[in-house]
Amino acid sequence: MKLRQLQCLCAVVDAGFNISRAASVLHATQPAVSKQLRQFEEELGVDLLLRQRGRPVALTEEGQRTLLWARRALQAADNIRGIAREGRGGGEGSIALATSHAHANHLLLPAIVAFSRRFPKVRITVLQGTPGQIAELVRDGKATLGVTHAPEQLPRETVPVPFLTSPRVLVTPPGHPLLKTKALTLEKIAQSALIVQHSARPRGSRIVRKFVEAGLEVNVVVQALDSDVIKTYVGAGLGVGIIPAFTWSASRDRAVRARDVGHLFEPSESVVLLRRQSHLQKYVYRFLEELHPSLEQRRLEQLVFEDGS
Repeated sequence: MKLRQLQCLCAVVDAGFNISRAASVLHATQPAVSKQLRQFEEELGVDLLLRQRGRPVALTEEGQRTLLWARRALQAADNIRGIAREGRGGGEGSIALATSHAHANHLLLPAIVAFSRRFPKVRITVLQGTPGQIAELVRDGKATLGVTHAPEQLPRETVPVPFLTSPRVLVTPPGHPLLKTKALTLEKIAQSALIVQHSARPRGSRIVRKFVEAGLEVNVVVQALDSDVIKTYVGAGLGVGIIPAFTWSASRDRAVRARDVGHLFEPSESVVLLRRQSHLQKYVYRFLEELHPSLEQRRLEQLVFEDGS
């Protein structure tokens, strides 16, 4: 059994059983990947892939169980390589940081600046996406870590570590009637057009669901991926929005005004996402400590290496 065979199996599954796409990811030819898979099956004495007209279309029961251990074996190999790199020292390396625009723009900059001064030879690559996309990048090992709002659905291969709770604020154009309202209620906010964060869920975002659960109809005029877009559209007079407080600044966001609505909506929770059973370089833990003092190495290692199966 070879690591390359395990890599081919995982790559084919991740590519939706498209051999050509898997070969491209592996920097190999299609015949070479097919040969590795056939040899793997012959060595084991079982079929791992269901095939139609010679093409893989799904995993067999044995293939599903093998895939789980193949991923663990490849991750263990990556961990061993990571330990070796750490032993060679030199303070060089890289961090692939998957995050949202809101976190990159409003939360991460001080930590990145402080870390880069301490570790000038460590390159940070910022990968932006939605919470779901960020979780997938961490799960697949394409990102070292993720920093985002808590995803509504989380792959079991990832470990969420909450580190920041931020109340919600209502943002409006200057002079909006809601700024003068003494007691803000859901009913009063629902009378205005809403600009909300986009959600793939049928019932919409957490904000919209709050109105629906109260039996209120809302007029959602725009759905956006991040708070900065919401603020821009609010400033243009299209409606009002509800965003995490850490993404609003009185000095920077002069085109909009804000009011606390923490009594109406659950706070926004930011999390660090780590890949379960994954060895992280020491400098990654130093970066996380720069981000928030609660993100201590010993605590994070305990969470990452807990049995999540």
